[in-house]
Amino acid sequence: MSLASMIQPEVVAQFYHAVLTVVVVLITIGLAVVLIRWVWRLIAESESPSVSREDLCDRAPKIWGKEGLWRALGALWVLDGLLQLQPAMPNYAFLEMVIAPNLLGQPGWVVRVMGWGIQAWSNAPITADVVAVFVQLGIGLALLAGRWRPWGRWALWTSLFWGLFVWILGEGMGGILTGQASLVIGDPGSVLFYMASAGLLLLPDAMWLAGQVRRGVRWGVVGLWLWGALVQAWPGAGFWSGPALGTLFQNAAQNAQPLWLSGPIYATAHWVTHHGLVANGVIVGMMSLLALLWAWRPYGRGTMAVTMGWLGVLWWLGQDFGVLGGVGTDPNTAPVFALLLGTAAWSQKPLADVPALRFIPWFRAKRGAETLSVERGRRV
Repeated sequence: MSLASMIQPEVVAQFYHAVLTVVVVLITIGLAVVLIRWVWRLIAESESPSVSREDLCDRAPKIWGKEGLWRALGALWVLDGLLQLQPAMPNYAFLEMVIAPNLLGQPGWVVRVMGWGIQAWSNAPITADVVAVFVQLGIGLALLAGRWRPWGRWALWTSLFWGLFVWILGEGMGGILTGQASLVIGDPGSVLFYMASAGLLLLPDAMWLAGQVRRGVRWGVVGLWLWGALVQAWPGAGFWSGPALGTLFQNAAQNAQPLWLSGPIYATAHWVTHHGLVANGVIVGMMSLLALLWAWRPYGRGTMAVTMGWLGVLWWLGQDFGVLGGVGTDPNTAPVFALLLGTAAWSQKPLADVPALRFIPWFRAKRGAETLSVERGRRV
């Protein structure tokens, strides 16, 4: 059954009407809040001096990796919220093509828990999808706009709870209990990386600058690559059989997309199907090699280059970029994994030491003021 045949125009119309209604309500509330804050600020400034520009500069981000992760995580949540606006989402196509396949091979208790979520969504699909849209957009926008505000941390905590909900009910715990999980197709689930990112951002700056985040991510990456190699090599998963391994790539190729994107995936699926033993050996060997590289020379140029290259291959051939096909809910695991690695590599880099930012006038003026302050302190 094609995706178009699963989409009911009347359901889509009702969904977009509900979304528009919520947007109007939120804009009205937002304008009211802005007006109240503006009046309150006028009253406060008349009674006490305003905050100086220098004070605001002191609150600027100090760690390049943490700042980059914060912004990128916010953008990813916004993207996920926008993807939930696709016409297939409030229709049963979303449940049949995205959620239901995650039930295969799950233990009984996971099937029951996921069944509860599927039933709840089926009872009110439009309401459920509207909630998903605005929760994810809310998390993303709060992160982007609240870097130095309390609601930024509230958004991080919300993302942890929402992420756990999505990971269990939507992703079936990343397939880790099915016996057929594979890092090739994005297991143990992209939202798990979202949650890991939120957890890192909740850590104090001292842990970032002391290298604890860098070390923690390093050994987490080693463990993840070892897990990926083990589940790929596990005989019970059946990946040493060409047809079973080829199915992983075949499923990605079948998504609606341009031929120049699907062609290489079909070619890979065809080759893997006829050379399953060799293909799975290459996959297991690459993951084992990456585990060794991260244990031996973490964050080295060679290690980073090989890792990013392999993640790029998996993102295209195994995960089909995540967002294609009309029912994609996120970019999948590979880009979020790569984001975490880049973040950890820059986790001890003060923002003032990033050369590219010296071309920004505000940053150059701020840096000059900091240098002058240091020089005055030395003279004293």
